[in-house]
Amino acid sequence: MPLSDGSTLYRGNRRNSWLVGFPTSPGLGGWRGWLPKTRIRFLRYPLRVEGDATTSDDALVFNLRNRKKKERKYATMGDDEHPGDVFSIPDLWALSKCFVGVEEHSGFLFSQLQLDDINQLLPNSAKTAEVDDVFFSIPDMSFGSSDPLPTPTASANSALEAPRDNGVEDDVWAFLEEDPVKEAHYQSWDAFNTESFSEPPTAYITEAGTEIFDTSVAADDDLLRIHNTEYVVVDSIVYCASILALGLGRSSIFFKWNEEKLSFVPTLPRMRISGYTGDSLDGLVAVFSECGNTTRYLQKFVDKAYTRSLSPGRIALADAISTLLALIQSRLASSASELRSILQLQVLFRPAHSILTCFKRIVVNVLATRSDEAMLSTLFEEVQLLEHRTDSLRDILLEILSRVSQPWLEFTREWLGLQREVGLPLTKEGSGKSFVRVDNREWLDEHGLELQEPDYELDYDKVPSFILPNDARSMFEVGKSLRFLRLHHAEHPLARADVVASAMPPSLEWQFSWQNIAQLEAKALQYEKDLITTIRTFTKSSPTMDSLGHDKESHDDDFKLDFFGKPEEDMQAHVMASIAAFGQMPVEGGEPDRLSNILNTYLTSDGEPAKDDNAILSPPISLMPLLSFGPVISAQARIVNGTCMRLFFNSHKLREHLTLQRNFHLLGDGVFSSRLSHALFDPELESAERHRGVARSGGMMGLRLGGRDTWPPASSELRLALMGVLTDSYTSNQPLDKARITGYVDRRDSLPGDLSFAVRDMSHEEIEKCINPDSIEALDFLRLSYKPPPALEAVITPLILFKYDQLFKLLLRVVRMLYVVSTLFRDAKGRTSPCQGTDFIAQRFRIEAHHFVSSVSGYFFDTGIEATWRIFERKLDEIETRINDDEGITLGQNEGLDKLRDYHERVLDRVLFALLLRKRQQPVLKLLEEIFTLILQFSSHTRQRVSGMKNEVGSDGEVKEIYLQFRKNISVFITVCKGLSEKKGYGDKKFMDTQGSEQGLFDGDDLAEENTIMQLLTRLEMSDYYSKPVDV
Repeated sequence: MPLSDGSTLYRGNRRNSWLVGFPTSPGLGGWRGWLPKTRIRFLRYPLRVEGDATTSDDALVFNLRNRKKKERKYATMGDDEHPGDVFSIPDLWALSKCFVGVEEHSGFLFSQLQLDDINQLLPNSAKTAEVDDVFFSIPDMSFGSSDPLPTPTASANSALEAPRDNGVEDDVWAFLEEDPVKEAHYQSWDAFNTESFSEPPTAYITEAGTEIFDTSVAADDDLLRIHNTEYVVVDSIVYCASILALGLGRSSIFFKWNEEKLSFVPTLPRMRISGYTGDSLDGLVAVFSECGNTTRYLQKFVDKAYTRSLSPGRIALADAISTLLALIQSRLASSASELRSILQLQVLFRPAHSILTCFKRIVVNVLATRSDEAMLSTLFEEVQLLEHRTDSLRDILLEILSRVSQPWLEFTREWLGLQREVGLPLTKEGSGKSFVRVDNREWLDEHGLELQEPDYELDYDKVPSFILPNDARSMFEVGKSLRFLRLHHAEHPLARADVVASAMPPSLEWQFSWQNIAQLEAKALQYEKDLITTIRTFTKSSPTMDSLGHDKESHDDDFKLDFFGKPEEDMQAHVMASIAAFGQMPVEGGEPDRLSNILNTYLTSDGEPAKDDNAILSPPISLMPLLSFGPVISAQARIVNGTCMRLFFNSHKLREHLTLQRNFHLLGDGVFSSRLSHALFDPELESAERHRGVARSGGMMGLRLGGRDTWPPASSELRLALMGVLTDSYTSNQPLDKARITGYVDRRDSLPGDLSFAVRDMSHEEIEKCINPDSIEALDFLRLSYKPPPALEAVITPLILFKYDQLFKLLLRVVRMLYVVSTLFRDAKGRTSPCQGTDFIAQRFRIEAHHFVSSVSGYFFDTGIEATWRIFERKLDEIETRINDDEGITLGQNEGLDKLRDYHERVLDRVLFALLLRKRQQPVLKLLEEIFTLILQFSSHTRQRVSGMKNEVGSDGEVKEIYLQFRKNISVFITVCKGLSEKKGYGDKKFMDTQGSEQGLFDGDDLAEENTIMQLLTRLEMSDYYSKPVDV
C-alpha cells in the first residue's frame, strides 16, 4: 500500500503485522522492517501516511480495526490535529508556524546541515542501503518454517510478495540473539578532521601491556635506564600475600623478621612483580614495612608490660594496644581477601599505618616516664595535639586516655570516699600511693627533742598535668579529712561506705560530650542534696560528741577485732563477695567494647569520622578535665569541708585551743604575764635556789633574775618558781562551772594540750649565751610545751607551734626589758641609793631607755599582735556563723581545714613580720637586740652601784660610753626603719588565692603583710630627737 510520503506499506506473511519501507533520508540511510499492529514504534523520520496508518512527525500508529474510519477523519496529523483526540501524539519535530513556505520534511533537525565530509560519502551508501542495509530491520528468526524470507526490494513502487501464513502465531520478541560485544574503537581529533588518518602505534610502553614492559625492563641493554635488569620477577599473587603478612607484622616467603635489626628484611635482594619496577615497589612496600615494624614494636611493649611492669597504668595502656593489634590483624586480613590490586591493598592499610604511627609515638614518649601520672600527662598532651583532626583518630585517643586513666581514677575515687576501698586500705604505716605520700613530719616534744611522726603529704609530682593544682590540693585535703572522720567519728555518715553508696555518688570518669557533662552535673547536685539530708538526720538524732567522750569510745574500740584497718563485718562481707565472684561461670566472648567499635569504624571507613551529631560541638580537650572531674570534686569537697569544720569547732573545741595560744604563747593574758614576770624577775620573792644549811620558808618563790650570782637555774628551781603560774592563769579566765572544766580537762591539774613550762633543746653556742644573766639570751632556755590533740593536728601543726615558740621567746625578752627599765627608776629613787645625785647622763639614759622599750613593747603587743589577732577572731566568728546555720550545711570547695590552717599560718606570719622575726628582717632585729644589751649593761652597772660594789660617783666614763653607744645604735635603728618604711614593695605581699570577682571564706588580702614600721617610728620619735648630736 503506497503512502503519501513515498513509503510503502506491505502486508506480510506475519499475522497482524505490517512491513513499512522508507526512502533514504539525506545522511541517514533507509529503514525497513516489520511492525506489529498493536505496538507503537517511535521513529526519527517525518512521515505522511494514508489509509491504514495515522502518524505524526515522530510517531507511527497502526490501527487495523479503525483504519477506514480514521482515514475518513484525518488523513494526516500535523498542526491541524483534532484537540479532542486523546490517542493523538503531538508532532514534536514539526516546524514552527513562523516558518512559511518550508517543506514539511525539512523539519528534521539535521536536514539543513551541509557537512562536506559526510556528504561526500553519503550517495553510494544511500543507494546500497535500500537493498542491503538491514541495520534497522527486525531480526529474521525462523519460527516453524525453515523457508527463508524474501528480501524486499529497494523500489518504493514495487510490491513485496508476502509469504504464506502457516497458521502459527510467532512471538518475535522471544529468543533474541545477543549481539557480540565489539572491541572498543577510540576516536581522536585527528581522525575526525582527516578521513584517511590512521592511528599510529602508541609510544608509551606502559600502554603496550605487561609482557612488553617486563621484556623491556629485563633487557640486557637497559633501554629504559631504570637499572632493573637484575631484578627477579616473582608471582604477583604470592607477592601480594607476602606484603599483606608484612603489614600485619608476620614473616612470609619474601619477608623475614630480623632480630638484630629489629626490622623486616626481604629474602630476595632484588625482586619485583610483572608490570612494576623495583623502585615503584619499594615505595609501595615502605608503608607495609613500617606497619609491620611498628606492630612488632608495639607487641614487644605489650609483652614487657604484662610480664615485667608493676604499673597499673602501663598495663592498661598495653591492654588497649593489644586490642588495637588484634583488631587490625582480624579486620585487615579479612578485608584483603576481596582485593585484586596492590594499590587497593595500600589504600586498605593507610588508616592502620596512621594509627600505628601515632601509637608508636605515644609508646616512645611513655617509655621515658617513670610513673603512671607522668604517662597520663604525656598521653593527654598527645591527644591535645590531635584535637583539630577531622578523622576518627581523635575519638580513638580519647577512648585510650579514658581506659589508661582508670587505675588512677579508681584510686582517686577511693581516696575521695566515692567508692569502697578495694584490697588493703591506705594507712600511715605504708609508703603511700599515687599523689598521696606518707612522709615523716618533724615536731618538738615537751623536752625540746625533735621527733618524727608519719603523716599524709601531697606529692605534686604524682599529679597528672591535666589536674589543676587547686583541684589536686582539694582532692588531697578531702581524703585527709575523711580519714580524720573515720578515725575519730566512725559513726558519721561520711565515714561509712554503705551510707555514701546509698546516695549513689557520681563516678569520676572522663566525659567527652556536653550532654554527658550536663548529666554529670545534675547527678552530682542530687548526690550532694541526698547526702546533706542524711547528715542532718544523723546530727539531730545523735548528741554532740566531745573529744573526751570520743577518746573513751576509741579506747573501747581497741579491743575489737580488726583486720587490715577494717572491721570484722567489712572483712566478712568482702570475703563473701569474693567467694560469690569465684563461684560464677566465666563469661565467654561478650559484646565488643567501645574501643573495638571505634577502631573497627576507623579501619573500614578509610579514616573518615562517623556521623555523630553530639561530636559536632564537643568541648575542647583542654577543658575536659575541669568539666569531667570538677563537679564531682566540688560536691564532695563542699560536704566534707562543712562537716569537718563543724566537728572541729563544736566537738573538738578548736576555738578554745586557739585562745589558749593567744593567752599564753603570745602573752595575751594579763594575769599570766604578771605572774610570769614576778616569778622570773621580782627580787622580793623568796629564792628557789637551794643553799646548804638554809631551809625554805614555804612562801612564794621566784628565780630572781638579776639578783643572783648563779645562772641558769636548776630544773627543780624552775618547777618551784613556776608552779601554779599556768594553772592559776588558766582557771582565772574560766567560768565557775566546774562541770564544763571537768569535761574539758582530763585531770584536775592538767591543761589543754598538756600545757607546761619546759627547757628548750639548745646548741652549745646558745648555752654559752644563756650562762650570762646580764645577756639578752639569759631566758632563751625557757619555753612552753604544748601538744595539740590528735584531731586538731590538722590545724595546729608543728610548724605553727614552732612559730608560736619563736614569738614567745621574743616576747619574753620584751617582758624582761620592761621589768628592767622600771627598776632603773626604782633604784634611783631609793633613799639610800647612791644614784640620787646629779648624774644627768644616767638620768637621761634611764628616761630614754624607758621610752624606747615602752615604745617597742607597745608596738609589738598592740600593732603586731592585737590588731592581727582581731582579724583572726572576726574570721573565726564568721566561720562559726556559717557552720551553725541550719540552711547551709556545706562550705565551699576551697573552704576546708587546709584553708583554715593556711589562714592560721598567715596570721602568725603577719605577726612575725610586724615583730621583725622574718628571715629578711634579721639585721634589724640584731640592732634591736644590741640596744637591749646596752640597756642591760647599764642596769647591771646601776645595780652594782646600789649594792656598793662600785664606788664611782658622777658621770664616769663607763656610763658615758654606754650611753653614747646607746644613742648611736638608736639613731642607726631609726634610720634603718625609715628606709624600710620608704622601701617599695616592703610589706606589700598579697595572699589572694583567686582572681575572680567572687571570693571564698579564706580569700582576700585582709592578712597582707602591711608596712607597720612607720607606726614604730611614730612611737619612738616625732621631732627628730635622735638625729640631733648628743651633748654630754
